[in-house]
Amino acid sequence: MKTKIFTLIFMVFIALLLNNAVSFSQWFQLASGTTESLMDVYFSDVNTGIAAGSNGKIIRTTNGGQNWITVNSLTSSPLYSLDFPAPMTGYTAGLSGTVRRTFDCGNSWDPRTGCGINIRSIAFLNVNTGITAGGGTLMCFTTDGGQTWNPRTVPQYAVTGVTFINSTTLLTSATDMPGAVIFKSTNTGVNWSTVMIMNNSGMNVTYSLSYIYFKNPVTGFCTGSSNNYGASSGNVYRTTNAGDNWSIAGSTPAAAGSGLNGIHFGSSDTGFVVGNNGVIMRSANGGANWYIQSSTVTTSLSGVYMLNAQTGYICGSNGVILKTTNGGVVGFAPISNKVPGEFSLEQNYPNPFNPVTRIKFSISFSPLEGTNISALGRGNGQHVMLIVYDAPGRELETLVNEKLSPGTYEVEWNASDYPSGVYFYTLISENFKETKKLVLLK
Repeated sequence: MKTKIFTLIFMVFIALLLNNAVSFSQWFQLASGTTESLMDVYFSDVNTGIAAGSNGKIIRTTNGGQNWITVNSLTSSPLYSLDFPAPMTGYTAGLSGTVRRTFDCGNSWDPRTGCGINIRSIAFLNVNTGITAGGGTLMCFTTDGGQTWNPRTVPQYAVTGVTFINSTTLLTSATDMPGAVIFKSTNTGVNWSTVMIMNNSGMNVTYSLSYIYFKNPVTGFCTGSSNNYGASSGNVYRTTNAGDNWSIAGSTPAAAGSGLNGIHFGSSDTGFVVGNNGVIMRSANGGANWYIQSSTVTTSLSGVYMLNAQTGYICGSNGVILKTTNGGVVGFAPISNKVPGEFSLEQNYPNPFNPVTRIKFSISFSPLEGTNISALGRGNGQHVMLIVYDAPGRELETLVNEKLSPGTYEVEWNASDYPSGVYFYTLISENFKETKKLVLLK
């Protein structure tokens, strides 16, 4: 009988171990206080951010997303796009030619005249010079902060996105029945040339583009989807020569049934793409390759904004706002099938390091669990946090924030966004706390 019980305990533990042997999702959902669909999001610093969406909804936070309040947008029109040419000065735009401007990072908004188009995308080169694009060939250009607008038109197609890459050069993404196109202008939109076209193949294959974004003057991305015999998948297109040539980014996973929407980079290497059905993708090599991350939602995700490679926000349908403080994933997993006799936190290795190091820790049974099979069968464990602090004691990143089963784990910390210096990491559980020092030398 004892042998059978031991065997059952061992089998349950192995099942739990295997279940945990993947990277845990580190995008966690915030309480936004709204069920409106949120289309775009922006943060000026680690505390202050806004999101805009349907029915003119704009919400704002001043504490890193812990709390959100609704601010008056002076409109009930859906707002699709945000752009901030300066940390405190920005614009939002939407249907019926709606344009709003703020000088205080979204705390208050004043109306700007529109040019009569349903705006899906707005982009500003500086606080005065900008352009809007909507569902048709007409675009609107301003040099006085939206007080007046001059028309710009592309040859055909319905423009879905627009961006500046320098003072005279613009690129747009467009979609229509013949296929999907990227246009380029070198004279602020007066004239346009076609730089990429994807023709639809009869009734079987169709293409659409939704968002265009440049992380620097030469490297840019366009997101969208393709539909082949009714099977839809998301696509990321990439250019490395200022939009003159485009190709599908290598190793882009086929996000089945999920068109892709917003894209943003928090560093030169690390970027994120979001899409329908809760899809989140990450690149760690400048957008050359993309990998799907675990997502806690299945709703459509529209906008993403990264403050750096680790900290960022995503918005979507039904008021969804997600946040990460560790790049959306922690590379940690159980590395031993033995139940430790006690809790422990080991010294990171290597130490000193540049810029990646590993931290190993062990989780034992809590005193309330003992080693009884009912506790194991329920998947009980302890809520564990592993937090990195700077020398003055300010919290930088939460590497682990999960309920973990007993076992030994290893975490990787990438400190590429931080300067050389002394840092500390603390392991906290229900009945254990320990801190160790680590040194970053660049």
